[in-house]
Formats: sequence, structure tokens, C-alpha cells
Amino acid sequence: MHLFNYKRRNLGSGIHLLGTILLMASAMVLLSSVFIEAADDLHKTLWVGISAFSAGLIIINTYEGTLIDLENKNIKEYFSFCGFKSGKWNKLPAVRTIKLVPIEEKTSNTPNGISPTINSIKFSYQIIISFFPNNLIYTYSYNSKSEAKKKYKLLLDNLLIDEINGSLSK
Repeated sequence: MHLFNYKRRNLGSGIHLLGTILLMASAMVLLSSVFIEAADDLHKTLWVGISAFSAGLIIINTYEGTLIDLENKNIKEYFSFCGFKSGKWNKLPAVRTIKLVPIEEKTSNTPNGISPTINSIKFSYQIIISFFPNNLIYTYSYNSKSEAKKKYKLLLDNLLIDEINGSLSK
């Protein structure tokens, strides 16, 4: 079974950032017991470190996503909890178009809520798939241009066959 798997998670923002922070904090707590001698509180330190590590792993491994079976033309919107994906397979509607669109947006950080401190331009690349007959649209966003191109080519090669009047359709 040849699958396209898109995970809706970003380890650098939202709740997944908390998971990343908990993993780093647990590493610091567990390593501190090696360098700082506290004989009475060793079991408490281990308990805190292991708890933070476990919570971080659970948070990072809980996310939503989309699976597309490219051979059988099925799609599954799923929820993953620690590697167990739950969702229902549905027949993939006929694909109208697949596009790769670069997105440029200005971002700013306002830690005090009033004045921005850091302004930057963020680039992302979105794969947009539209379907017949109901104009259903799926969008998959990637930060890496090379990864977006690779996934775009995979979807293009497996979901579209005919080229008519310069637009790709099935």
C-alpha cells in the first residue's frame, strides 16, 4: 500500500511546543541529578524528570492528519494518539487540480501585546487539491520547498492522469 501521510503538527508552535519544552526540561532535570548531589531528593528528581518526559512524548505524539492511499484511491482523516491512528477510510473523489503555491507572509512577535519586537517574512509552500463534483479542497502546508516539491510530484504522479488544455485533470 503506497500512502501519502500528512501530519498536522508543528513542533515549534502550539501545544506541540509545550511537548518539546517538556522533553528538554526532563532531560535537564534528569541530567542535573548526575551533576548535583542530593541524596534525599533523588527519587523526587527522577519522578519529576520521568513524568515530564512521559507528558512530552504523549503531547508530541498526539496529532491529526490525513492519509491518502494512492493505489486504491482512498482517503482517511485520522486522529493519532501515541501512534494509534483512528479514522474512517472513504473513497477519494475525482481530482480536479493539484497546485503547489508558495506563500509569503509577514510575521511579528508582540510579547507585551502592544509593540512588535521581531518582524520577519515566513515562507511556506502549500499543496492545494480540489475535487469534482463538489469542489472539496484539501490544503497541505510545508515549510521546506524541497519536501513540498517531492510531495507535490508524488500526488501529481499518482492522482492525475490526463492533461487537457494546459490544466491537469482526471
